Amino acid sequence: MSELQTNGKPTKEPWLILVGAGQAAWALGLALLGCGVRVQQVIARPNGRGAALAQRLQAQWVPWKTGEPIASAGPNDPDQPRLTLLAVSDDALQEVASSFGSDQTDALVHCSGTRSLDDLGGHPVRGVFWPILNLSKAIDTPWTGAPILIQTDHAWLEQTLLNWAHRMGAEPRVVTEVQRQKLHLAAVMTANFNNILLHWGHRLTQDLGTHRDLLPILAQQLNEFKQNSQDPLTRQSGPAWRGDQRTLDTHLHLLQEDPEGTALYRWFSSLIKRLHHQYPT
Repeated sequence: MSELQTNGKPTKEPWLILVGAGQAAWALGLALLGCGVRVQQVIARPNGRGAALAQRLQAQWVPWKTGEPIASAGPNDPDQPRLTLLAVSDDALQEVASSFGSDQTDALVHCSGTRSLDDLGGHPVRGVFWPILNLSKAIDTPWTGAPILIQTDHAWLEQTLLNWAHRMGAEPRVVTEVQRQKLHLAAVMTANFNNILLHWGHRLTQDLGTHRDLLPILAQQLNEFKQNSQDPLTRQSGPAWRGDQRTLDTHLHLLQEDPEGTALYRWFSSLIKRLHHQYPT
């Protein structure tokens, strides 16, 4: 196609095919619809979710089972490129991607934080479009100002993905594979791991009926993290950092009927004590 034979900006919006019907597919599909990017087809397993997503996006639903031929249509304009966005689980990515050759789509893009471009097989035009956000069907995704990492070796595809991210209100960044994977690791450790600690905060405040008393100190930490580029350990506090063994023992006594909470508290306290020697106050 003429659009793919140039390194300049594409002159026509790609014919967009969205594969998947999980949380990521819903969040991305609705975000693209909201900024004027038309999803033409939704390809998903025939379990009901794909049909519902296609209806919501005013797109054609294409039921598909792994191993079967893909019955995807294409644009009426032969010069309009087809772009397929794979919003599927990381474990399914290679298998699903192998079903899309250059005869089914002109560009193949996944939205995984850690999977390689090579997981898209030998397709000649490949890319990544990964938002550093928890994507959910049930909760509105805060796209404004959110980073979306873009990786591709093709100028026209890079320009298309940058354009979409800007239209969504996000802040796109073109990155290398290693940079994207490191940011994915950082996101897992700061968001997913931290959610476990929030879980214990919720458990320990259940008898109060709410965990809202924890919000000010959490907001304070996030604000300091946002405003200050220094390592957060330079602002560390707490009994383990101070070497306050009496308070540590009191906390462990309160956790005595919670073996997992006890193990978590002991491990973090031990780590904080060791790190204190690297960041003395």
